[in-house]
Amino acid sequence: MDRERLLAAMGGCRETITREQARMEISGPLYFSSSTVLAAIDGLALMLTGRRDYFHLTGHGVHEGNAAAGRKPMLATRNLFANVPERLIDEEITILAEFPGARIERIVSTGQASQPGFWYDQERVEWVVLLSGSAGLLFDGEGAPRSLRPGDYVEIPAHARHRVEWTDANEATVWLTVHVGGKAG
Repeated sequence: MDRERLLAAMGGCRETITREQARMEISGPLYFSSSTVLAAIDGLALMLTGRRDYFHLTGHGVHEGNAAAGRKPMLATRNLFANVPERLIDEEITILAEFPGARIERIVSTGQASQPGFWYDQERVEWVVLLSGSAGLLFDGEGAPRSLRPGDYVEIPAHARHRVEWTDANEATVWLTVHVGGKAG
């Protein structure tokens, strides 16, 4: 089997597992087993392509074969609310697009928060909008978290220490983030 066919088959398996995982009991053994399989698929893709985000990129119209051949990526229409899981152990971060100096992500939270004592201190400016659910965002030096609801957005300057105090445990919280400038990643 050639590399491209293998990656396509792995991508199809990954998509099916992710879709089914959203319906599973989060604490059940099948959920944990499927997470292990997803990690193995991602690890194999990293070995084959050298890209940790291979499936995120190819799932959004950017295909390594097109880029390598000098062709334009395929245009694709996607939906930010497609395949939003109802429950997760960890937040789900999906890279929607990446350009020189900018990265756009969808983040799905289902009750997650920053670890106690942890503060984000990022190299890049981050613009974030809350699309669904709710969250509490605390900035270093502020006395209380900012309560975010759908439609609320904030620009976070580079090195502005902040943390997620809480996200809605009863409804998926979907964020759209744009990282600009500074170091990638």
